[in-house]
Amino acid sequence: MFMAFKIKETILGISIAIIFVFFVVFGIKAFYKEPKYENFCKLGVPIDFVSGKGGYYAEPYPARMKGPEQSVCAKSNIEYDKFRKSCAEKNTDVIYEYDDKGCQVAKECTTCNIDFDKARNIYFRNVFIISGIVGIIVIIIGAVLSLTSVSAGLFGGGVLTIIYGTMNYWSELADWARFIVLGIALAVLVYLGYKGFSVFGFGRNEEIKKAKGKR
Repeated sequence: MFMAFKIKETILGISIAIIFVFFVVFGIKAFYKEPKYENFCKLGVPIDFVSGKGGYYAEPYPARMKGPEQSVCAKSNIEYDKFRKSCAEKNTDVIYEYDDKGCQVAKECTTCNIDFDKARNIYFRNVFIISGIVGIIVIIIGAVLSLTSVSAGLFGGGVLTIIYGTMNYWSELADWARFIVLGIALAVLVYLGYKGFSVFGFGRNEEIKKAKGKR
């Protein structure tokens, strides 16, 4: 009897945790839209990415074909490379097109892709903050509830929500920030596990006590 009750509680707790994470994720997506590439760069416009953390890329994009085309486009390539280098020095990319000979011709320097990356970084940073705050609040709520299945489900949902936000922004976090985040998470989980959740009210479910008393 007690075992069947525990199985039901476990299933309910896991279900609450999973549904809660989806609730938070889709809530964020519904009310806080992720930046779209087409809102910064025009779709279909070819861009040679020469900016970025790696600095000036030595080889133009796309790679130039070897053969008769190379001699036909020799003059255009020299002009393109000069323009390309000037864009790289300004930490911008190159919007290009092809002339009637099929040669690559630079049109202008652009920061659209850089602006898009910055907007995405800010977005995922804010998602990280929102998920962290929501996760912590839900963990606290789950910890003080007396109904074990619900409290465990909310606690698990809070932890998974924090993990979701952290994973989205993980690549942008510095090593020291990753160390702190993991350290805090580990300390909280170990502390609650060591105390058996009793400090915050876990395990006080009267139904479990009654079930144990009947054994």
